[in-house]
Amino acid sequence: MIKSVLEPTDVLVHTQAFHVRAKVHMRPGSSSAWLLNTEDRAFLSLTDVAMYRPVLVDPPAEADLFYETRFVAIPKAHVSWLVGGAPEGGQDGYGRQPRQVHVMYPNYVLTGLLHMRAENRLSDFLATIMGAKPFQTLFDASIREPGPAGTRVDGWRVLQQHPFVTVNLRHASAVFDSRSPRDERPPA
Repeated sequence: MIKSVLEPTDVLVHTQAFHVRAKVHMRPGSSSAWLLNTEDRAFLSLTDVAMYRPVLVDPPAEADLFYETRFVAIPKAHVSWLVGGAPEGGQDGYGRQPRQVHVMYPNYVLTGLLHMRAENRLSDFLATIMGAKPFQTLFDASIREPGPAGTRVDGWRVLQQHPFVTVNLRHASAVFDSRSPRDERPPA
């Protein structure tokens, strides 16, 4: 009998239509971002699947469950972000450093560390990766609920925290970093 080289790994996949708890089968040493950015397969194959309404509460309530199946294929273009799998390794190499960013969606924001070269503007980095590598690893990630008008993102209520998430930057409503000139100015 031939042993499979793929390892099943638990993931939470968020799309605009649903929240999925399942297993993805990954090659040892590969990352979730690599798997989602590969162009040879347009679908993300999942097993042991529980599909829920699109909620941000984890774990979702049983009342939000609407389908269970042994297998599902989700178009990668529909994946907004994914929790689990494996992070990209060696992020601090090649002059890359962690930078605090906020990835905005209509009803929540993902906040975490995105690794990029220190001299790069965020807009230049996004222009470079958006074509072939829209899925990026966000480390020390939190999912936050918008707060009252005029409050800073880092003060918004945290709904979830994860060591890393893999985010599809093509689905973001906006991306900004915490190094804005307003943040760097000393108080008057």
